[in-house]
Amino acid sequence: MRTLRYDGRRVEALGGGLVGNAVRGIATHPWRPGEAWVGAGLRGSGLHRTVDRGGTYEEAGFAGVWVWDVWWNPRDPRELWIGTEPPMVHVSRDGGATFEACPALDRLPSRSGWSFFHPPFYAGHVHGLAVHPDRPERVFAGVEHGAFVFTHDGGRSWYEALVGHDLHRVAVDPANPDRVLAAAGAGLLESADAGRTWASRPLLPGYVHGIRFDPHRPGRAYAYVVDSGPLHVSDDAGRTWRVLAPGLPSGRQSDTLCIHPHVRDLLFYVGDVDAESRLYVSDDGGGRWRDLGVDLPKTWRLHVAPEASAKEGPAHG
Repeated sequence: MRTLRYDGRRVEALGGGLVGNAVRGIATHPWRPGEAWVGAGLRGSGLHRTVDRGGTYEEAGFAGVWVWDVWWNPRDPRELWIGTEPPMVHVSRDGGATFEACPALDRLPSRSGWSFFHPPFYAGHVHGLAVHPDRPERVFAGVEHGAFVFTHDGGRSWYEALVGHDLHRVAVDPANPDRVLAAAGAGLLESADAGRTWASRPLLPGYVHGIRFDPHRPGRAYAYVVDSGPLHVSDDAGRTWRVLAPGLPSGRQSDTLCIHPHVRDLLFYVGDVDAESRLYVSDDGGGRWRDLGVDLPKTWRLHVAPEASAKEGPAHG
């Protein structure tokens, strides 16, 4: 885990930690940008917390468990969701002090068929989570390999769709809480009824790994496709797509495109060059990219944390 500071021109290294862990999920506290919760999955272990912008880390539980994604309720700084392998969704309602599992997932009809090829678990994992900003009782998750699972009542009851699919990250249209997109091995999939049913044809073909809506531009979305592009952009909420900056290198099966939460059109991306990962920045929404000259170890997850909260004004993290 590396922590870097970008001041608009250059990058400064601040610190590092969690050596030997493959970081798969990062979530900054919605009101305290110096606090982040980090999940280590696939050759990693557990949930970790930093309160000093990555200077130091402490274990926050789930030792021996792969944590694949971490997501805060944007309206409640006490509520934190994580997805794990063995496959389960856990929620904390006290700011991460304690967590409870959502046992209804284990009772879903397809649960016995979830699987993943890697030891020691050989089980499916909750790869991606999404919580709608205006309907936080709706939580959506993609299980690799297994099903799309969702709750509309804050985790008391769970339902499934897309059984048997290879699912990755998921996203909810911020302008429409009923519209959900799922990045999958079969392409980018769409639901118009909050996860209940799905269109039979993908919106975007290919091995889609990441999907993000732009918080500053209504209708704009970005997708990461492993074997083509690799970045794609849509200006009609994901209905049609075009390749964005085709010269960027791929990052393999990773999720390394980030949109700055406060600064419009400021994007960051990590792709692989030879045996290293490289950090790129765009200040025009992805039209032009600049290599920041930073060599990184293989990077699976990238997250941008502003140096000030939204109430304090924008800053580059």
